[in-house]
Amino acid sequence: MAIENLGLEVRILSNLIYNRLNQMTVETENLTVHQCWILQHLTENAGKEIYQKDIEQLFSIRRSTANQMLRTMESRGYIRRIVSEEDARRNVLTVTQEGITACGHLVENMYQFMKKLHGEIPKAELEQFQGTLRKLWHNIE
Repeated sequence: MAIENLGLEVRILSNLIYNRLNQMTVETENLTVHQCWILQHLTENAGKEIYQKDIEQLFSIRRSTANQMLRTMESRGYIRRIVSEEDARRNVLTVTQEGITACGHLVENMYQFMKKLHGEIPKAELEQFQGTLRKLWHNIE
């Protein structure tokens, strides 16, 4: 493909990775891959005050999308929303023990998938590719 189709190639690769990860996470814990990433973020930052707005910004998602995903995760027992002690109008997102356990399973499965995705590509090439992706991302911000 010509360089003009770079965006298309990135999109196709992104879709393939996303669809495979989504299939895996739904089969494992009945969560979408986005919900899994949110759960992982909450698990890694347990004890910190994280709000829905933080999730919206970090994952570049709309408020309605974040609200729906968090509501689903809460109904399945993976997270809780607790009224903030600092601002009663806001809810702090906390991960439950069930969420921590699910996150452990999901992270291990995703790690195995990433090992397969990287295959025999040398680490230096992957780092260069990641650096190029970040430059592209920065160019359009």
